[in-house]
Amino acid sequence: MTRETRPSARTSSLRALFLLVVAALSLWAAIHHRDLPQTGAAERYARQIAVGATATYVTLRTLNAFLSSAQELEVGVSLVGQGSAQPLKFLEPLDDTVERIAGVVFAVMLAAAAIAVAMGPLGAVGFAMVALGALLGALLAGAGRGVGGLPRRLATYGAVLGLGLPLAFLLSGLAADALTERSWADHQRIVAEITATVEDDALAEAPGGWRAMMGQVESYQQLAVNLSERADELIASLIGLLAVFIVRLAVLPLVLTGALLVIARGLLRPGPGTARRRPR
Repeated sequence: MTRETRPSARTSSLRALFLLVVAALSLWAAIHHRDLPQTGAAERYARQIAVGATATYVTLRTLNAFLSSAQELEVGVSLVGQGSAQPLKFLEPLDDTVERIAGVVFAVMLAAAAIAVAMGPLGAVGFAMVALGALLGALLAGAGRGVGGLPRRLATYGAVLGLGLPLAFLLSGLAADALTERSWADHQRIVAEITATVEDDALAEAPGGWRAMMGQVESYQQLAVNLSERADELIASLIGLLAVFIVRLAVLPLVLTGALLVIARGLLRPGPGTARRRPR
């Protein structure tokens, strides 16, 4: 009996010592979470998405301001009597669509910025959970009991939060960049080509004088006609850019994080051998 109990006690002591080391390392990682490489890389990638979304949002708001101003231009008419008309009012549906897309891009920008800020604290919480689970496991192992149950759940889900989430975000970012790089470049080129004249000419400050004002009105009309002729192409490219943002920020990270959660639940699930031994 003595020979059988000594190895068990020695194994329990070694397991408790190992779990104490894991708890100490996890506590250090929780305190210095900003110095961890995976956290810093995930934060930089989220900031990159936020910067790209900001540039797109500014372009959309500039286009929205131009379309709104163009609709307000009035031209005098004298068919029967004197009056005025707004010949560019047909741009209102395009203006509304651009405004809605700009609102979604703004939400994407805020979400990316929030992820960049929250990645470090989430990692700290995850490593704190690992430290707590390892400490409880060390106490149970030192008492000669099993380390399953709550300690194992805390350590597993904490590892998913502290390590799995940043790594999933980075891996999804690499995959998304490789899969959407060509589509992003094409859509961005089309949007820049269509909106370049708006940003360069229509929103430039015009010199004073009646003749200059008439020239600005003609410029607005010409640019508005060009936008209306390529409205379908512009909307398709804007939706394509929005889809790329959503894929990079939400779709692939959620898929990989969900896969990690499934793996974690599979590790926590008792095996068939354990289920058979319980009735005995």
